[in-house]
This record gives sequence, C-alpha cells and structure tokens, in this order.
Amino acid sequence: MNPTPPTQSQWLPDILGPGFESLPLELPCGDRATLVRYLPRVDNHPSRGVPHLDGVPPVELANTAVLYIHGWSDYFYHRDLARFWAHMGAHFYAVDLRNYGRNLDLSDPERTPGLIDDLGAYDEEISACLDVLTGLHPHCRVVLSAHSTGGLTAALWANDNPGRVAGLVLNSPWLEFQYTASVRKLLGPLMAARNPVSPLRISLPNYYVLAVAQAHGDTPFDLRLKPPESFPVYPQFLRAVFDGHKRVERGLDLDVPVLVQMSRTSMQSVNYAPQMAHADIVLDVEILARRALDLADTVVVDRVPGAMHDVYLSEESVRDQAFTRIMQFVHGYLD
Repeated sequence: MNPTPPTQSQWLPDILGPGFESLPLELPCGDRATLVRYLPRVDNHPSRGVPHLDGVPPVELANTAVLYIHGWSDYFYHRDLARFWAHMGAHFYAVDLRNYGRNLDLSDPERTPGLIDDLGAYDEEISACLDVLTGLHPHCRVVLSAHSTGGLTAALWANDNPGRVAGLVLNSPWLEFQYTASVRKLLGPLMAARNPVSPLRISLPNYYVLAVAQAHGDTPFDLRLKPPESFPVYPQFLRAVFDGHKRVERGLDLDVPVLVQMSRTSMQSVNYAPQMAHADIVLDVEILARRALDLADTVVVDRVPGAMHDVYLSEESVRDQAFTRIMQFVHGYLD
C-alpha cells in the first residue's frame, strides 16, 4: 500500500521563489528535514538554464522521480538542475538533511551544522522522502542524484536498500579521503581519541566561493546556509565519513547503473588563482575516478573538462556538457 501523500496545504512557499515548494519532515530521531519540489507550471523561467542540446535525442522521463541530496556544508539551491530534469519530463525533488540548510536555526548559538555520527542515519530522511514520492507518484521509478558527501551517503544507502531506486547520478561523490586511504587510516584513530563534538581547529580558505563567483558573476546560494569558511569540522562527522570510505574501499554491490561525474583535473594552491573556477579544489579526482569503480558492475565515469567540484555550479558551457552526458546516460542505461 502506498503512503498517504501530503496535502497541498502542507507544502509551503520555498526560499527559491516561484516554482519551488517545501515540505517539513519530522524525523523519528526528533530532528527535521525539508523536502523541496519543483513545479515548472508556476516557475516564471522554466527554460532558464536548460541547455540546447544539438544531436541528443529527446528524453521522456514522465515515469521518473528524481531525489537530489546535497553535500557537506551545503543545501539545495540548484534551480537549473531542477529545470533540466523537469525538461526531460521527470518529477524533481531535493532534500535538505537534518542540521543543514532550511533546517538550521541561525539564531541558535548552540547549533551543530552537519553533525552526524553515522551516514546510515540519513536513512530516515531518504525513506521519508521516498514515502512522499511514492505517495504522489505511485507508478514512478526513482533516481537518486547526489553531490559530494551526499553522493557517498546515496551510494551506501542504495547498497543497503536494493531494488528501491533505478539508478544513481553522482556529482563528485566523496568516495575516498582526498589525501589517500593510507592517510585516512592514520587519521581514524586520532579522530576516535578526540572529543567527538569539539570542532577541529581547521581554517579553510574561501577559494571555492571565489571560484563560484568567478564562474557566475555572483554566488547563487545563501552564504548563511553555505558559509564561505564552511561548517565546523567535527571528529564525529569525519569518523562517520571514514566509515563510509572503508565500505566503499571493500567494494559495494549496487544493483543499478551509476553515473559518476567529476572534473577532469584537481588543483591545490596556497593563493587563489582563476584556474580554480575550472578544477576540483576540494577532492582528488584521480582518487575518485578509481574508487568509483568499486560501486557497482555498471559504472560510467564521466570526466568533465573545466568542471568545478560541484559540476553543476561550473560555468554554463561546462554545465551544459555535464547535462548532455546525463541525457546520454539516461538514453543508454535508464530508457
């Protein structure tokens, strides 16, 4: 029996404006998540950001619902991604996980953004979202789209819940520590010995925000919800991520096709450089590309030239190339 879908009155106007609505989700743990949906019929600009794709046959995904999961120190704000999937006929949804984005109380000095002790705990959010999607679209298959830490979470969840989704489209998923598995294994015991909720003294530069602003002319997100210096880094959070990395290293066995998109190059520098708008300055894409092959039997690794860490935040021509390759993946593996 399909879950009872929420009523229209339960959906609220969203911070993204016309075309987007949000639904608060009370979780069994007592925390709150937020499900966002895209409604192209009430969007003032439903074609904005949708690429003109010459030579790619049209795709009709009326039988598909997409659920997007954001990364760490992040939330959902990707209007163009929603419009792209809707342009192909899919029903698009995104979730802000507990302690992220729309669920943060910015007036609370005791808030612990992004804190989690087990990525598997996000089963509560994903299951709650899928209950809503199943209730609203009982005959639709579900595709998970996810970025960075969300990509790791989505892969682990899909592995533990076979048969519940039809495919994964991962955007620079954090499948391994950027300083190699050997460094991760050295850091693990150190993180276990620390106060789990006492932030590490790490100062992260705002180069990523500068790169996004360079690519777009401004930042398309709320800096209160996605701060330039990032969230505090808690040992408990890193331990949860490292546990996920261990599982990927041992090998997952996803029963669906997986598209893994990432930049062709990574870049690190003490000082900001314009080239940072055309490379992954967060993760090592060579490590990601190798680790992606441990997810499933059917994995398509897509190295996008000029892409940023969040491939869909790249400048328009690069983002359009990434969208084109999603369509090709859909044609080849999800049609």
